[in-house]
Amino acid sequence: MMSMPMEGRGIVSLLGARMPGMRFLTPALLVLCLAGVLPAQTPWRVTTEATWHDNVTNAERPQDLLTALQWRSEVGRSFQRVLTGGHRVGLTTSLRTDIWPQYEGLNAIIPGFAGIWEYKPGLGPRVPVLGLAVQGEWSLGAESARTGRAGAVGLNLRQRLGTDWLLRAGYERRRFDARSLAFDSTSREWSGRIEWSGLANWRLAGEARWRDGTVVSYSRPPRPDLELLGKKLTFVDTFEQSEPWLVYYFPGKTRSGALELERIFDRASVVLRYEVRETLHAGPGYRNQRMTLRYSRGF
Repeated sequence: MMSMPMEGRGIVSLLGARMPGMRFLTPALLVLCLAGVLPAQTPWRVTTEATWHDNVTNAERPQDLLTALQWRSEVGRSFQRVLTGGHRVGLTTSLRTDIWPQYEGLNAIIPGFAGIWEYKPGLGPRVPVLGLAVQGEWSLGAESARTGRAGAVGLNLRQRLGTDWLLRAGYERRRFDARSLAFDSTSREWSGRIEWSGLANWRLAGEARWRDGTVVSYSRPPRPDLELLGKKLTFVDTFEQSEPWLVYYFPGKTRSGALELERIFDRASVVLRYEVRETLHAGPGYRNQRMTLRYSRGF
């Protein structure tokens, strides 16, 4: 499998010469130091995945559509404590890298944390589990305009329907404050997921999501139609074309569905995921397809 992209390479070489290395090294070290003070028995987990995007530009016109490969790696450490009365709390610190071999302007280093509280009001496998999750991230982008802070709060429900079936449902509010208004994002999302584990060491899952919030699209100029619609326009060189592209943002509604197949080993797992997204708004809208291969291992 692919190794962690941080091995044998400096942060500056990973994310491009435009990124001052120490600006990204400091928060990354702080996150790992926080993980280091947790009790020794808490597990580490390393995940690496490759995702193929058929429409990385969120293009509404066929001539603006670009494909791309994204390589994401993450190392994280978790601490959990079971309390009396059916309560459980947890904390995870993580450090993630997003590498785009074709478009280095999308590269980012993202230190973050996630805290959870769960409550199970009774005993037995059929009792539902209610949860509250709080997340925080600092996205350090290769393009400074994409750098910013993200936060999310979510509610979730986990219900076992039988020996082999598990239902998950959730609601999340998320906000990303970027240095450039063009990349700010506010959203709310509902999700549902059903998992089947009837075969030893295998899991099959289906997932549906509905998102309402800000989305970003890219297009070759000129686009006088966007100006007539009142869209906010900014120029970017992210895709390294012969001339700058337009980036514009607007409120949209996204419906998505995904299928996952997972093979579980002793401390590791391999996941194959296929996802389709449809985004609708006042304009023509756009469609995304994503294929992901993920490897995860605990230590």
